[in-house]
Amino acid sequence: MASYVGIQSTHFSNEIISEIQPLVPLEIKIESVKTVGVSNTPQIIYSTSKGRCSTFLSKSQFLNCLLCFLQIKQRNIGKIKSYNFQHSGININTENGKYLIIYTEIKAFIERYNRAALEKLEVELTAISAVVRNSMKGTVAEVNNVGCSCADMIYRRTICKHQIATQLHLQSNGWGSLTEYLQQNIGKKWEEKLLAMAKVAKSDLGL
Repeated sequence: MASYVGIQSTHFSNEIISEIQPLVPLEIKIESVKTVGVSNTPQIIYSTSKGRCSTFLSKSQFLNCLLCFLQIKQRNIGKIKSYNFQHSGININTENGKYLIIYTEIKAFIERYNRAALEKLEVELTAISAVVRNSMKGTVAEVNNVGCSCADMIYRRTICKHQIATQLHLQSNGWGSLTEYLQQNIGKKWEEKLLAMAKVAKSDLGL
């Protein structure tokens, strides 16, 4: 099928915002994702507890979502060069290949991205995984390079809010993915890192 409207640029930033900002200040169930007008502004149409609504996203917000999705999927994308809306989904052209995110996947992802922001999830990296705490609900989930311990991942096999929070936390600390982080911080390397951190702490205390 011929593609619908698309976004073309060679100047996309690949920086992901580390602190997640809600796209909508309520939990949402997305009906559709599209672009509108001559400027191809991304738009989401969704339902909330207060009714059916729509919201325009900035291109940087939408790009954040696409980047985060591909990085959780451990795609070696390099830089995003363009993306366009097709009948089946969003086709993304990157330096290292093309990827298609079908609409059911991107809709579910944006819903959880928004939920992760609303719930202000806290991420702690360890030697073998990431621990994600939800202080609002009093729950804890463990994310590793295979998936997450939560129901969304185990039963629905979809990217969950804990993986999204972990990926954005990793990005803010200079890591491309959880797999990359774990490969650099296991065994002896992790022990050396802890020893170096202890030395810095002692120095700061004057010991």
